[in-house]
Amino acid sequence: MAQRKLNTNWISAYSAIMGPITEAPDSYVVWSAISVISAILKKKVWIRRGTYKVYPNQYIVLVGPPGVGKGTAIHPAHSFIKDYKPELSNYLSDRITAPKIIEKLANGFQTQSIIAGNIIVSKESTAILMASELSTFLGSSDWMTSFLCDTWDRNEFEYDTKNKGSSHIKDMCVSLIGACVPDFIRKINGKQSNASEAINGGFTARTMFVFANAKSKKLAWPVALEDIKHVAACGGKTGREVIADLRYDLEQIANVKGEFTFSQDAITIFQQWYHAQKHEDTDSDVVRHFKSRQDVHIFKVAMCLAAASGDSLEISDWCMNTAITLVKGVLDTLDITFRGVGESTLSEATAKIQTYIERKGLATRRELIRDNHRHATLEDIERITRTLEVCGFIKCFSQNGQQFYEYNNTVKKGIKIP
Repeated sequence: MAQRKLNTNWISAYSAIMGPITEAPDSYVVWSAISVISAILKKKVWIRRGTYKVYPNQYIVLVGPPGVGKGTAIHPAHSFIKDYKPELSNYLSDRITAPKIIEKLANGFQTQSIIAGNIIVSKESTAILMASELSTFLGSSDWMTSFLCDTWDRNEFEYDTKNKGSSHIKDMCVSLIGACVPDFIRKINGKQSNASEAINGGFTARTMFVFANAKSKKLAWPVALEDIKHVAACGGKTGREVIADLRYDLEQIANVKGEFTFSQDAITIFQQWYHAQKHEDTDSDVVRHFKSRQDVHIFKVAMCLAAASGDSLEISDWCMNTAITLVKGVLDTLDITFRGVGESTLSEATAKIQTYIERKGLATRRELIRDNHRHATLEDIERITRTLEVCGFIKCFSQNGQQFYEYNNTVKKGIKIP
């Protein structure tokens, strides 16, 4: 294959370049870049795991309050495909139903490849679902989450309809890049009243929910990449030159094909991590289910990192260590992401009050009641704060005749790629 233009991994280079010019959280930028690589690799690379293969397709959902930078992370990254080489991947929008996705996958997308100097035209059943409003997408079909569970790890899919006959999909490969606000998580299962089915059904275990609650920085006058005259992270090239290099290398990455192997160091690193994993009695349902597929997530990320680094089809110790770190970053914030999900009638109110105290750091009883009386009664607020205190999330104390609530934990905003 042709020599790459970038002097480093595509994901690392993109993250380093975009970091200074976007307010989006660093973790959003990194995971958006990973989703780009996942989308163009499709089923062309894999890792063999005993009786099955792991492909690099991924479901990645950015979770955060409005205005934190979800869209400004997703769209610039995916513009490198959609606006320049749309044939590198097959995009489906969030305004589509599950039956329509099945129809499009069954019909296939036309693709071209060059074999022995000849252009071969064929069809493939691969796509990336772009759901910048996850609520719209998951709400389009009552059974969307169960359908997505099938498309994440199944090679074939059979669907029978009453009027249109049956659709059979072979060599299927579906990815997802989406975004939502934390309040939507409790309704993530489309029209269901809570997320229990999505958790127990396995959708959340198959999805990387990347949480952030604040922008990475404030930029009063952000600059477009193409207008930068000197990009330090790329040896002083201009922004336009960097964009050309990123586009060129994506085309090379899209040509990577075959089975990945592992360096001996990568094998050792994974073995040590794998044997150290255990389920804790205190794990929530969403954490426990995610842990059951954590190794597969690590392999999917590692393949993206390796393909973004070169054509060797070998996963190095850096790729393995970085993949473990990135997936652990998602695991560490799952309980924050899903804190409003539960069987209790006070689950949603508890999440809002916990988030309120967390955001303020320190709040008086008067402030807490004044700003949250729409979500819970006075009696319920007392019960919630008492519960949060017993759990160790907040500290309650009196000073100068006033009752105070202080948050007793810090939220990780995300991680940068090492």
